[in-house]
Amino acid sequence: MAIISTYPIDGQVNLTDIVIGSDEQDAYKTKNYTVESLLQMLSVVSVNLPVFADNAAAVAGFLQVGQLYRNAGDGTSSSVVCVVY
Repeated sequence: MAIISTYPIDGQVNLTDIVIGSDEQDAYKTKNYTVESLLQMLSVVSVNLPVFADNAAAVAGFLQVGQLYRNAGDGTSSSVVCVVY
């Protein structure tokens, strides 16, 4: 496998595209995941995520870097899953 930064960037992501990851429940074996399966997992998980206005509010709410939260949306769009940075 080449250095990951040498692979070209695909500007158009499709639901059937595959990304690589490690399966924690299977001794961290390397596996492929479709973009669609990741989005489905996030939609289920996002229902139970805490809601914060932005990253600063999430940090003030004691979330740690790398944890997920939902923003509250702006009244015209749905909330979005965010990662604390």
